[in-house]
Amino acid sequence: MDRVVAMLVLLGLLVTAFLLFLALFATSPIFSTCMVSLLYSLYLFVTNESSSFHHAQEFENRFWTIFAVLFSTAFFFAKDSPFAFGRGNPTLGFFGVVLMGYAMHAWDRYVHRQEISRGVNIRRGTSMAGSLNKLSALGMSVEEKLETINACLADIDQLLLPSTINNFINQRFVLRKEKEIITIFEEAQPKELNYLVSHVQLGLLFYKIKDHRNFAGQHRTELIEMLAVDRISVLTVISRVIVLHSLMIMKLPANVKSEQWVRNIILSTHQDDLSELKTLTDSKGDYFCMNKLLYDDLRSETVKQDILTHIRKEASIQEAHMQMGTKKAKLRKKKVWRKILSDVDDTLTSSGGSYPAGIDKRYGKKIVYPGVMGFYRELDLGMNGPLEWPRNTVGNLVFLSARPHLYKDVSERHNFAKFEKLRARGAADIRRGLHTIPSLLAGDISSGRDFIVNDDMEPLSLKKFENFKRYVSIYPEFTHVFVCDNGQGDVRAGELMFDAFPKHLEAVYVHRVKDVHKTHGYDAERYLRKNYTPYFFRTYPDAALHAATRNPPLIKLEGMRRICEDAVNDFCAMSANEWSSPRQMAERREELNQDIWRANQYLEELGEETVAPVEAVRLWKDGEMVRTPFGIGTVRSFDSVFDLYEVELDWRPLDIQIADHKDKQAKAKKKRGGESPSLLSRSGRIVEESGPTVLETVVEATDENDDASSETSMHEDSPLDSSGVFESGSIRDQLSLQLTTDADKASLAEPGIISDDSSIDTGSVAADEASSASGMDLKTPIGSETHQEDRKAPIVNASFSRPVMAKIQGKVIKNFSPPKPPVLPKESTGRSIFSFWAEENKPKGDAFKAGDKCTTAYGPATVVEYRKSKKIVVVEMIGWRAKAYMQEGAVKKVVSEGIWNSLLRTLYFAETKDAAPPTPKPKEVQFPHAIGTVLRTPYGEGVVSRPIPIPSKSTEIQPSPERIPFSSTTQEDSTTHAAGDKAPSTPSRAAGNTGASASTSSRQTLEITLTSWHLGNDSNPTLYCTVEQAKAWKRAHEEKNKGGDNVLSVVGGILARGLKRMTSTVDKTSAAKAQQQPAPKEEEKDKPKFERYYKDGASVRTSFGNGVILGFRDDGFYKVSLDQWVMKGGICAVAYLRKDDLSYRLAAGCHEGYPVLTSLGLSGTLASVEPTTGVHVVTIPSVNFVCYLQPKDVIQPLKAAVTDDVATPFGEGKVINYRKEDDMYEISLADFGGGTLYCRAETFDRIVDMKDEGSSGLSWFLRYLFFSSDGNTVPAGKVGGGGGSSHSRSRSNSIISASGKSVSSATTR
Repeated sequence: MDRVVAMLVLLGLLVTAFLLFLALFATSPIFSTCMVSLLYSLYLFVTNESSSFHHAQEFENRFWTIFAVLFSTAFFFAKDSPFAFGRGNPTLGFFGVVLMGYAMHAWDRYVHRQEISRGVNIRRGTSMAGSLNKLSALGMSVEEKLETINACLADIDQLLLPSTINNFINQRFVLRKEKEIITIFEEAQPKELNYLVSHVQLGLLFYKIKDHRNFAGQHRTELIEMLAVDRISVLTVISRVIVLHSLMIMKLPANVKSEQWVRNIILSTHQDDLSELKTLTDSKGDYFCMNKLLYDDLRSETVKQDILTHIRKEASIQEAHMQMGTKKAKLRKKKVWRKILSDVDDTLTSSGGSYPAGIDKRYGKKIVYPGVMGFYRELDLGMNGPLEWPRNTVGNLVFLSARPHLYKDVSERHNFAKFEKLRARGAADIRRGLHTIPSLLAGDISSGRDFIVNDDMEPLSLKKFENFKRYVSIYPEFTHVFVCDNGQGDVRAGELMFDAFPKHLEAVYVHRVKDVHKTHGYDAERYLRKNYTPYFFRTYPDAALHAATRNPPLIKLEGMRRICEDAVNDFCAMSANEWSSPRQMAERREELNQDIWRANQYLEELGEETVAPVEAVRLWKDGEMVRTPFGIGTVRSFDSVFDLYEVELDWRPLDIQIADHKDKQAKAKKKRGGESPSLLSRSGRIVEESGPTVLETVVEATDENDDASSETSMHEDSPLDSSGVFESGSIRDQLSLQLTTDADKASLAEPGIISDDSSIDTGSVAADEASSASGMDLKTPIGSETHQEDRKAPIVNASFSRPVMAKIQGKVIKNFSPPKPPVLPKESTGRSIFSFWAEENKPKGDAFKAGDKCTTAYGPATVVEYRKSKKIVVVEMIGWRAKAYMQEGAVKKVVSEGIWNSLLRTLYFAETKDAAPPTPKPKEVQFPHAIGTVLRTPYGEGVVSRPIPIPSKSTEIQPSPERIPFSSTTQEDSTTHAAGDKAPSTPSRAAGNTGASASTSSRQTLEITLTSWHLGNDSNPTLYCTVEQAKAWKRAHEEKNKGGDNVLSVVGGILARGLKRMTSTVDKTSAAKAQQQPAPKEEEKDKPKFERYYKDGASVRTSFGNGVILGFRDDGFYKVSLDQWVMKGGICAVAYLRKDDLSYRLAAGCHEGYPVLTSLGLSGTLASVEPTTGVHVVTIPSVNFVCYLQPKDVIQPLKAAVTDDVATPFGEGKVINYRKEDDMYEISLADFGGGTLYCRAETFDRIVDMKDEGSSGLSWFLRYLFFSSDGNTVPAGKVGGGGGSSHSRSRSNSIISASGKSVSSATTR
């Protein structure tokens, strides 16, 4: 299904759905309105996964329950609902609503329990039984502890009773069981703890153990705190991965400390262990990966920056070990440290041409390409790895898919199921399937929408590049190889990857599924300038040969041979049902064998063992009659390597073949139950003892671009007509015949067969005639007229005196069909039925007459004169002044022109101005001589503001090359200048050279004003380029917008032309204004651009202590004033550091979301920290203030702020004061008639830390007013930004009232 068909189907479905909705709305308006409202709310819920409804599983369960209740209420109680039985029987309707709500509630709980109960799919070096044996030998009864944990979990987890109700009814029992589980984990030895973490359902455990609203009842926090903080040092890498995975499936927003736990786990892991942790997290076979954890789940920008900074530093340490050659470096060299990134459709599996997945029709849909999994495996092994892939080893394969991410893992689940099936193939033999469980980075809906609706592949490229940027930030210690196809935007994405990360991208391999020059974004000259060299391959043995022979090589020579063997085995494992036709299978086999043959050549040069190619499947047995392009024949032998059949051809006259066939049919009717006569007998044939004449068939490689085309039709009739002449056929690209050896010449030179020594050595004149008629090359000597007359009669008789043998490829052979006499077409003299569209057939006269319209190789023309005797047609070209004298065969007469063709021709000539007007009009100035011509450049849209001058008649003659100075040819093709710079001057000619005063337009320079760019002074930058470059941009834009030759494109073209004529007048004011601007200066050489991250005045941390940003240089270095390095005269030291050497400064001991004490003497909650400025945003609910403070003004962390609700051993209360001098909290108790409790931090807990996110209070109102979803402030004076320039200092140490009525600011000293 191509794009047009898919869009028509989609349009039809939308129209049908809209009509059905209108019909339903006309009959049931109330019910329809309810349904639309509910569906819209469902759409908002599904498409906004970052909203608070998705912060915890309990919130999602409540949404689905309420949705089911409202949906069933509309169904059962709406006045015009077709199922409104609730109006007649309210009791039954009420029970129906309750039943629907509870069913949805129970179903969602069941589905979520199934998801979190699945174990983490990680390949372990030892089995569960082996671990138990080792622990039992050490005297540890870990199996009993595991059974106790599972029994306690079963008591807590009630299938039919929600946890909230169960905790309320059986609170003491639940608390006792939860405490028993926590105690087991606390008392476990390190090896026992790792075993328990690896084999218990930790995700279900985290979900079912709750933080209860009473003092010392925060069991979930206690359990996770113990694993992620207190005992993190004794956990292995696998155990840490399991804890991270359990936190992700629990949902990080479900607990306010989750992000800090994730941060602590990652920051406690270092160097190679950190690389292993990240790789294991990505190799679990689900969408809970590092990319989702860092860029989707973490809401705190400061926590994310801490983790990314830690990853970069550990990667730098690993690189330092490699450069210094330490012991760790020797261990690291045993691994390749390479990530293989690959596309899915048309790279791993064939799309079968199914839109929008891909365009490759060479294989069937969902067929895995031969050798692709071996190519992934060998890239992962590299040059220093083992010869074979070790089992239970995690690989480094990740797929970049353009398929958009939908709700949760709806789209990813399909791909992961496919990957699991491919990995299961390698259960017995690792070479038959995927060697590892890959990760997946999905696309998004916006890029997919642009591709489907606008046919724009650039958003797909940008999305894959964005995913690659994230991936490199997570794995900076790895290099990367990108394997993709050129069907969509992958090659462009690879170019963006190379431009941004040239050191990280090792190679780009492109599976060629269409012509290279049709690849999106392909520009060979641009690739050459930047040294971007993607390798386009047809089969994976070809890619393996390049990977093994490049410098430096990516895979071992033995690995290349294994890939070729795997490709052969994969191809042979395909069943016949997976091929659309035997011809398709034969073409793919030849394509694969061709690259295997090239690989074998390289192996032979090195003295290595070669790989056996794919053998063809034999379709016809010896003695079976078949039909070939050369006529009917009998199969004698078969060559399975080259798929060649040796066929004995029957070149007797057609009437003899028909009579022989009828005779055999008559004999077969007589025998009936007996054996049919042999088809090998030939009546009237004389078999010579000298042996057969062999016709060797040379098979030419078919055009690669036509691989996906349908099978070419073969002639079903006999190749001989009634006169014995071979019929012509379009098989020139399939076969060519060559004559046989000198031995056959001697055998043929007998009396009565060929008596003339100068005659050609063939067994049959029919062979010569067949070869010439079918366009095949036969070397026939040119003799005299006497010789041509002598060979007519005797050779026709002699041609059937001996058998003729031919070697023919199997794909052009068909099943036998009886010979038939030729059917001559009948000439029709009647009038066409559709005479409205075509003219009446008229008797033939002269082929051409004056005034006839015709088409030529040079365009449309009008016949002026027809010279019948010489077969010469004199024509005048339409659209340009020229007269041509052409042979009759080169001119095609336009016989008739209906209304439709006339309409198209009128539109065409109206657009191209080809139709000459009746009265001459002054010629309009065209590009590149016109001002205001709109051009689409790589830098944006622009208009020509300074065209080249129109050459006068005296200077129309082109100057000779030797009269053009050399300096005129050294200009750049295009140069961009900002307004105000000096424009490059147009190359001038040598003084005194009047003949060259007007140079060729291609040597002159155009000035283009880029209207899509706006500079700070509201002006537009100017682009200078040659005319040739501007024409190339104009042609590229026209070709891109050119429509197809179908009805939709024609209608679209008519509408587009109408709109174009309505808006054809270009506003010349902007072009004239741009032309009056001062000439720009010469542009300096391109310098690398660095994006600024930290603002001036931002508080940062460095390796030399805390500091403040003073400025930013163009080379990416920040000027930092070091506060702790005070020199003589009170001047602080200044350091110049890169972004990687800096991190934002966080107040000592403080964390986001927790209470702090400020220098104002007020306590509040640290809502967020702006990383680019270091400003701490503190909300103070006691006075309804939001304070923007520097780190030094945040004094210390607190257990609770004033007005916070807390739980104490004496009941709940509210903090009313904090005394810093003795670290004492003053709490007003609610259960003692307003009594006051004076206590320290360890004797109470904050209630906000004991319950789920989303509780009511002032905090949500403050967040709504002052913070965006990512934690950044959003008032008019944004933190770190504002409406000023990017270099303006951020507003800090200021206070804003949360009332919204007034805004006041104060500065603290």
